[in-house]
Amino acid sequence: MSVLLKAEGVRHAYGTRRVLYLDHLEVRQGETFCIMGPNGAGKSTLVRILNLVEAADQGTIRFDGQRVSPRSLAARRRMAGVFQQPHMFKGNVLDNVAYGMRLRRRSRDEIAAHAGEALELMGLTELARRDARSLSQGEKQKVALARAIAVRPELLFLDEPAAGLDPQARGRFQLDLRRVVKELGATIVYVTHSFTEALAIGDRLAVMTAGEVRQAGPVHEVFQEPADVEAARFLGFENLLPGRVVGDAAGAIVELEQGGRVYTRSRLRGRVTVCLRGEDITLHPESAVEDISPTANRFPAEVVSLEQAGAVFRAGLDCGFMLKTTQARPAVRALGLVPGARVEVRFDEEAAHLISCPSPDGELRAGTLRPSGSATGERPMAAAAEDDSHD
Repeated sequence: MSVLLKAEGVRHAYGTRRVLYLDHLEVRQGETFCIMGPNGAGKSTLVRILNLVEAADQGTIRFDGQRVSPRSLAARRRMAGVFQQPHMFKGNVLDNVAYGMRLRRRSRDEIAAHAGEALELMGLTELARRDARSLSQGEKQKVALARAIAVRPELLFLDEPAAGLDPQARGRFQLDLRRVVKELGATIVYVTHSFTEALAIGDRLAVMTAGEVRQAGPVHEVFQEPADVEAARFLGFENLLPGRVVGDAAGAIVELEQGGRVYTRSRLRGRVTVCLRGEDITLHPESAVEDISPTANRFPAEVVSLEQAGAVFRAGLDCGFMLKTTQARPAVRALGLVPGARVEVRFDEEAAHLISCPSPDGELRAGTLRPSGSATGERPMAAAAEDDSHD
């Protein structure tokens, strides 16, 4: 798959605050490349620079092999973007959807055909004559997406387009978006906070923190195998347990600093951090005596906290070391979970992901990051950046 967009040596600051420190990033032809990270990570700044809306202080952007900048009008006309707060121009929905094509001086017949297709694709045909500024926020977002896809861009940028919607409208918009991504076949750079969305539509994923890309690679690989502790924390690994590999049982036996041993399938050696998602932990009655593997991870535990979080419960467990887990209501009822209750904790060897930690404090040092996968096209990033209040 050929590279459509490449960024190298990109540095950017607002005043004295450095907000981007990017060594290398590639977006490949025809893929959906997702970008995730906490607020202030620099995601929106990166997208503005890649979309040629804003110039970086340093570095180069190449589109289809050519070096480009905000002055490259020919390249900009091959791109389109949808952002968090869509702007509606005066006029009806059809006028707004046709706006980008008029700027590009497309023929009247082409404008009519492409606008009609975009309206139909987004389910907006019946709203074509409505005043665009009278629409709901969700409808405006759909109009903005229709306006973007009507110009048939080679590269489409989507910067959290569903962020301002209520949960119901967000769900409907995401369904529309997934359908459009599948039918459009364009190259897409998509900023999202939704793990579910990234897994559903993304081909590759970059995780950003503090202005750097901490890891980039195939979406499922990044979710399952975070490259460092910061990425693991952001990607939902609630349990980060420092320790040292002390033996080998078809993998690695980790002696935890807090006490206890964890069996894994990893081949890493030395100091490590064991990363474990709360949903990968199962709870059983303390008296359970099933015949399971001698290398299975099973620990007697006391429930030290229990809090409801929507439809699930979050439990804190003392196993000699502390764990956090998420349990459904039926499990909470069946096990009689309350603070002070005794249970047995279990998790599979495959659920425990290890990160090499050569530094004395048990976490990766700056500059030891690696990209995920062998063919991601990204190289390790270095040097922390300050918070991006513009993101």
